[in-house]
Amino acid sequence: MEVYAVFKGLLFLLVAIVGVPGNLAIIGSLSWRSCSSDKLLPVELILWNLSFANTILASTRGLPAAMFMLFGTRLNDDAGCKIVVYLSRISRGMAFCLTCVLSCVQCVTLLPPSSKWAHIKQNVPKYTFPVTFFLWLLYVIMEIELLTFSGHQTNYTNPELIFNYGYCSSIIPTIVFYYVYGFLFFVRDLIVVGLMTIASVYILLVLFQHRKQVYDIRNSNQKSDVEIRAAKTVVSLVTMYIVFFGVENTIWLYQIAVSKIIHPMVTDVQHFFSICYTFFFPILIITSNKKIQNVFKCSQKQSTHNDTVSAFP
Repeated sequence: MEVYAVFKGLLFLLVAIVGVPGNLAIIGSLSWRSCSSDKLLPVELILWNLSFANTILASTRGLPAAMFMLFGTRLNDDAGCKIVVYLSRISRGMAFCLTCVLSCVQCVTLLPPSSKWAHIKQNVPKYTFPVTFFLWLLYVIMEIELLTFSGHQTNYTNPELIFNYGYCSSIIPTIVFYYVYGFLFFVRDLIVVGLMTIASVYILLVLFQHRKQVYDIRNSNQKSDVEIRAAKTVVSLVTMYIVFFGVENTIWLYQIAVSKIIHPMVTDVQHFFSICYTFFFPILIITSNKKIQNVFKCSQKQSTHNDTVSAFP
């Protein structure tokens, strides 16, 4: 086995073994909060869906890639390959859009009462779930056409139009479709990144304002501190997303605008950067969200209490 293949496999495996359990831990803790207390806040609902999307993405891109590179495991039927590629495309798009929605919601949350847009803040809890549901439905429909472009075959008549991931392949039917779909894909991501950037810039402006101006957003000092901490977390998430998916989209733009063939090594790098977010997202959320940390602490205390009771019947 080549050193390059082992190195790639270990990187993908690391992302999978951290990303999947980490995102599942966030899903579990937020689900426990929703069952044991009040409804989830808009930001928490978005984080739940974002963690779910990251779990699917790490499971359908990171894990299959690691299994192929380390053990040669392939998806040996078209149906399985189509489903894996389809789910990875949906989850990738949802992670992208939900991060944008998260930054916009946090931006609206920080609006001062004197702003002419302040009334939007009251409608955020009402529209968060419908918007999230609509995005899932939209991507399920948008990506369904890609089901016809995936397969497990390894012999092709036009190897220049194949994204070969090893465990599975995506087949581009024509060069015209390749360019049209490629530029539409890039423009879509560019618009979403633009919205995220605008929202993050506003959040940063609020964070750098005088403390007294922050107090005007909320009367409670404690609530202000919570909002500032949440805003910093959102800006960090957006920054990570722009870096990782910026690299991915730069490679994609290079492939459709400059390169005349799809290089396997370039595809590997693009594939890897598309899932890096699933690795860092749970680490940042768990270490910065005190509510999720409290759920883990309560669970640990409950487990310790049960062990003590069982030891002394």
